Order: sequence, then structure tokens, then C-alpha cells
Amino acid sequence: MDGTLGAAFQGVSSHGLSAGAASWRPAASDPAAQILAVVPGLAVERIEDVETLIITKAVPGFSPAVVAGLSNLVRAAAAGRLGTLKFLVFDFAHEGFPLSLGAEGFEALAAEMTNLILTSPILTVAVARANLAGADLEFALTCNMMVGELGRRFSFAADPASSMGAYGILSQKIGFVRAERLMERGEIIGAAEMEGLWLLKETLEETGDLTAIEAFVRKTARRYNACLGIHRAQRMAIRPAYEVARA
Repeated sequence: MDGTLGAAFQGVSSHGLSAGAASWRPAASDPAAQILAVVPGLAVERIEDVETLIITKAVPGFSPAVVAGLSNLVRAAAAGRLGTLKFLVFDFAHEGFPLSLGAEGFEALAAEMTNLILTSPILTVAVARANLAGADLEFALTCNMMVGELGRRFSFAADPASSMGAYGILSQKIGFVRAERLMERGEIIGAAEMEGLWLLKETLEETGDLTAIEAFVRKTARRYNACLGIHRAQRMAIRPAYEVARA
């Protein structure tokens, strides 16, 4: 993505908006937009009637600014300062399949994401509209649910010794043997295989905007209480991967 497009994503943008998308309401006065206003590559949209906040990420990796901005956002969500929320959606929409790194503080951010469901009635959703690798894939795995476009790919080319957080999350989701095989072989798999491993909840159509994301959220909102209870119970039953990594 070139500098012109990247600049368009700084703070609040109208990314994904169309004439029929009146439910997406970005506003400079939105508290989430104010938190992320100075973070390049992040944009905010809100779907008011289903109490959903969408953070679109148009740059790969987690720079110090992105780590700090998202850390502040997650803490504000936990404290109820972003208004009433049922869903916090992270829309990965960068281009290419680059090396994705996490700056200092990334593990703490990931740990806060893992614990958010215990402190607030918020379900976190990762949406892969980009190919994911490294820190981007690791962060997506910390969310309660992940969905992705059918044509996307996911790279597990990482050394478990230096990616203990990702390995811990992955092993909790699919078991140690499968996680070890994926990471040792550095496999790159498609969305259909990710769904077969239950790492993707479902695949989405490639719409080029937020339409498929909104449809998924609206469908999930109909069983919000059940989803919240299930994912909260899962978190309470399993020791957080980032605690294990630091032990």
C-alpha cells in the first residue's frame, strides 16, 4: 500500500462506506477515533445498532505507535469508556504477505486482549481480509473468533522458541501436536484449511468493503449471550498462553 493510501487510513476514515452502508458511522468525536487519531494505518467504524466497533488495520505488523494505540483502546473498552459494546472487530486489510513483527509491548497487548472477555461483556473478532503472518496472525489468534475471506492465506513460519505466545494460543486451540507440525514445517495454508482446523469460524465473501463483516456480526449478535458465555467459560478454564510463555 503506497503512502497516499496509507495516509487515508490515519485516524478516522470512510473506508468501506457506500451509499447503502448508512449503518457504518465513523465520527471524529467517537472516543475510539480520538484514541487512535494519531496512529497511522488504523481507521474506526461503528455499527451503532449492533453495538460494534470495527478497527481497520491497513498496515502490516505492530509498530510502537500501533501497539500503544491499541493498548489504550483495549483498556478504554475494558473500562467502558468506548460506550456500550458487544463486539470489538479487528479488520486486517493490509496488502501483500510481508514479515509482520510486534514492537515492545506487543505481548502485553496480546495478554490484555485475551483477558478482555473477563473484564467486559465484549466479544473480540479478527477478520482476515489480508494474508496473515507473524504478529498479525498471532494477534488475530488472541481474539475470541476469527473469520476470513476465502482467498486468504495464513503463514505459520515461525520458530516456537521465539514465538511462545503464538505457539501457546495455537496449541490451546488445536492441540500441541498439530501446532508443532504447523510451526515446525512453516506451513502456509488457505482459509478453507483454517476453517477445517476450527481456527476460522467461517469464510467470508470478498466484497471489498465491510459488508461481509457487518453480515457476520449481525448474524452472531442474534446469539450474543450464548457466544459470550461460551468464550468466557473457555477463557476461565484455560490458563492464558502469555502467562504460560512467561512462566
